[in-house]
Amino acid sequence: MPSVYLRLNISTTECLDFYNSQASNVKAYTVDGRSVVFPRRILKSLVGHDGIRGLYRMTYSDTGQFISIERVAN
Repeated sequence: MPSVYLRLNISTTECLDFYNSQASNVKAYTVDGRSVVFPRRILKSLVGHDGIRGLYRMTYSDTGQFISIERVAN
């Protein structure tokens, strides 16, 4: 299964703004500079007291369907 690494640094305020927005997708950049677009609902399980911070591995199928996202480092 293919995967990409994302360094996310989203404050709690930005998370709240994000959930209140009408946008259904998020655009982020991988650690090697590629852009990825994914549904914002994927981030819901990652939000902590300090927002979303750390290095995450996003895994997807060969056809590009989201499979999982997990934190791998701070």
